[in-house]
Amino acid sequence: MLTKLYRIGRRDNVSWDEAHFGKFGAYYLNRTFYHDVHPPLAKMLVGFSELLAGHNGTFNFKGGHTYPDYVNYTFMRVFNAMFGVALTPMAYVTCRQLRMPVGFACMAALFVTFDNAICVMSRFILLDAPLLGFTGLALLSLVLFYRQRHHAFSQLWWRYLFMTGVSLGLVASSKWVGLFAVALVGFYTIEELYDKFCDLRMPARTYMRHWVARITGLIVVPMLIYMMCFKIHFMVLNQYDSSANFMPVGFQVRMRGNPVSMQPYEIVTGSNVRLQSHESGTGYLHSHSHIYPTGSQRQQITGYGYPDSNNMWEIRRMRKAGSFKVVTDVSASDKPIEGAIQDGDLVVMHHTATDSLLYTDFRHAAPVTNKYHEVSAISSSASEANNPNILWVVEIVSAEKRMRDGMIHPLGTSIRLRNLVDDCVLIATGDRLDKNWGWNQAEIACDTTPGSKKSAQHLWTIEQHKNDALEKVDLGKHMSSSFLTDFARLNKQMWLTNNAL
Repeated sequence: MLTKLYRIGRRDNVSWDEAHFGKFGAYYLNRTFYHDVHPPLAKMLVGFSELLAGHNGTFNFKGGHTYPDYVNYTFMRVFNAMFGVALTPMAYVTCRQLRMPVGFACMAALFVTFDNAICVMSRFILLDAPLLGFTGLALLSLVLFYRQRHHAFSQLWWRYLFMTGVSLGLVASSKWVGLFAVALVGFYTIEELYDKFCDLRMPARTYMRHWVARITGLIVVPMLIYMMCFKIHFMVLNQYDSSANFMPVGFQVRMRGNPVSMQPYEIVTGSNVRLQSHESGTGYLHSHSHIYPTGSQRQQITGYGYPDSNNMWEIRRMRKAGSFKVVTDVSASDKPIEGAIQDGDLVVMHHTATDSLLYTDFRHAAPVTNKYHEVSAISSSASEANNPNILWVVEIVSAEKRMRDGMIHPLGTSIRLRNLVDDCVLIATGDRLDKNWGWNQAEIACDTTPGSKKSAQHLWTIEQHKNDALEKVDLGKHMSSSFLTDFARLNKQMWLTNNAL
């Protein structure tokens, strides 16, 4: 305790990564959603320490700034340091359980006690001390379970098995690097089950019991704890922030202060919409005045991850569903028709900021993923604006239960856009454009590959709908979102963010 706590409050400035994790902890106090690359458990513990310290969640933990009087940073650091303190007795007991003599176990405990890195990480508001504490607990639990290997299915055997599973759930829920502890237990379990498989005296029924016990204790239990941490994370963080834009719209619309719940219900000719891709990391269908350096050298169509005026498109209904079959049945120069957009309607997407139209051309490959067609924007005053390549068929793929009326609705209807001429589907490829001319924005293209047009890459949702002529309604009454969907989306985004770093 002396090595971890002596003058722990001496430095009264926000130090090192306290700027990140203290801020994340404060989000739990003001219940504001945020996105980070790490699972939530250790950050929730930081938030809990801030709650116990009397912090009100208003300080933003800006690096180098002096802590205000109402932030008891010393208590928060002490709370974090206790995980480092716990490593010493856990190290001693672990070594003793491995049959090491008392002298060597004491030596190991001293090494852990005076390790400089552990001391430093334990003395600040970071995630590393809880991570190390839960890692040490996982190793201790595994060793205790190992000592009971000749007393299978005894009370202590079951206790230490589930204690190991709980420890693995805690360490994986703190940081993904904790999965190395999971790997350690996994390799030991594989070896142990192989040894039992080679024991010809063991009945098959007993061997299967070993499998079931380990699957339950070492896979199901850690996974339940991991998911429970995210469940609590979602329950606490119910205030909207723009960092939630990648989450399913059903999740966003339930958050307090979200800007998208009050919108007109039906999309009609002349409505301005913002299309969000279902492919994580893509963001919104976007265009700007810059051109492709290759291919058609027309105006770029990209995916942009932040709300922007260049994400808005005016949708124009050209023909009613069922009134056309082939390209020759329609003319791109026809005037738009009135009415709500329905499944199978033919539309034109007009980019309001640059007065251009969404266009595809099979003669040019996408700039990065060459197996797809290029998607671009052409000026509405250009001669090409009369080409049928600007015509897109709206296809409903799925809809909320209370929105299944054949109409296109914001937030709750997943759609595809199929080009009438090329018979290709608008897609977010998952690749990035060159940073020198595409600013690392997401590549948008048109996919002619059969049988692959229902993936997240091909799906879009109208995330924002503006039309002053229509009454706004609370779309939250028509929406739902499952925990498993939200859980999967957030973990996928964490993976993508980790890779980006």
